[in-house]
Amino acid sequence: MDSSSAPQQHDTAGGSQLDLAFLFDTTGSMGSYIASATANIETICDAIVSSNKLPSADALRLAVIAYRDHPPQDVSYVTKTLPFTSDVPKMKEFLKNLYASGGGDGPEASSRSMMESLELEWRANASRMIILITDAPPHGIGEYGDGFPNGYPGDADPLQLAREMGQRGIAFFVVACEPALSQYTYATDFFTALAQIPGGAMFPLTSAESLARVIIGSALEHVELDRLIQEVGMEVATRILRDNQSVDDVAKALHEALLLRNETTKTVKIKNIYRDCPEAAHNVEVWKSANTIAEARPHLKKVVGSRFTDAYLEERYGARSIYRSSAAPPVPPRSTTPPRSSTGATGSTTAGSPGSPSRSVVSSFASFSAPGKMSMESTPITQQAATVKHSMFGTIPAPTSPDTGAGASSSFSGVRSRTISMDDDDDDEGDEGGVQLRQGQISLDQAKRITMQSAWRGLRA
Repeated sequence: MDSSSAPQQHDTAGGSQLDLAFLFDTTGSMGSYIASATANIETICDAIVSSNKLPSADALRLAVIAYRDHPPQDVSYVTKTLPFTSDVPKMKEFLKNLYASGGGDGPEASSRSMMESLELEWRANASRMIILITDAPPHGIGEYGDGFPNGYPGDADPLQLAREMGQRGIAFFVVACEPALSQYTYATDFFTALAQIPGGAMFPLTSAESLARVIIGSALEHVELDRLIQEVGMEVATRILRDNQSVDDVAKALHEALLLRNETTKTVKIKNIYRDCPEAAHNVEVWKSANTIAEARPHLKKVVGSRFTDAYLEERYGARSIYRSSAAPPVPPRSTTPPRSSTGATGSTTAGSPGSPSRSVVSSFASFSAPGKMSMESTPITQQAATVKHSMFGTIPAPTSPDTGAGASSSFSGVRSRTISMDDDDDDEGDEGGVQLRQGQISLDQAKRITMQSAWRGLRA
């Protein structure tokens, strides 16, 4: 993907505009999510505009890239695009004409949708975000039965696309439709890493009823965080890119400064359905540290047992409580394909096993080691965590002095001491399908996202 056509600098005017693009998997198993988006699109737009985060309805623009798969896996279409528009009826009509069908093999053309999202006409002065909604991985990540096991020829590598999003100031979010996504061996870990690379998040949903709530919450949260990036982003980027401080250390210092001034924001809270799993955590770090999917694949580990918590398994499968974290429960297959199984070393699970590890969405910040046009050191992926301490690039060493963290950098010159008043003063907007929207203090995870996005924009500038 040639990034030369991208704007040289992202100069968002304090979140006064929002460009939000949806990448929508429209294959056979996604019908309930398409229906939910269609039924709630007006509510979504009204909620974002009426939040007083945007000055007018025209400040919000939405785009949709619907995707299925490449021939011969699917012969209907690869993508259908509605360019950015503020015309809500037009958006609803486009969604009404989508329906779930086809798909062929398990993986779908999500890489192509990511490529085309970068070709949309993004406004220079808008907060920018992409939400990918899917229950299947892209081609090429190592799933059993993939019709394009090395990725579709001509499609760019998703890891590189995520890094270009970061450089162009586009936050990337993934709605993981569960438990279907976790029937795959690596998909959940891959999408977790893919969202974290440009400073976004992955939201696991177990019900389409929660989709509108996640979209509204993540949009309002992103506009607020983007405002903070405009305020402190240059200093954040300077500390990382010039002073060689680590992303984690800068994020801790920023978090402390924001807490001291009582910074608050809307936060999306998702019920945890994933158990702690060392193999999954390892895979996330591998994906984030690799230049390409092909480079990462030899280092991946298969998760043993279910990825889901016992509480989620009991809630979903009721009396069938024998499906504990040590054994994988049956997962309903995608409507167009039978459940996958994989063979491998003793102790590995089938590709029909659910899951991903227990994690706050952006709790881990591994090295941001392979930005678009840059190459990593020759250090093997498995050694990078020991040689690069969460730095922006694999070639930048971690700071040697322990006083670069929050304790030594308790304030940012760009963070003025003040209290932010929010238009929404509710502490909890209820719980719908395990999703809550809460008003509260800036979290460390949010400070990390601000730090990561600021560093990317500093690199681009």
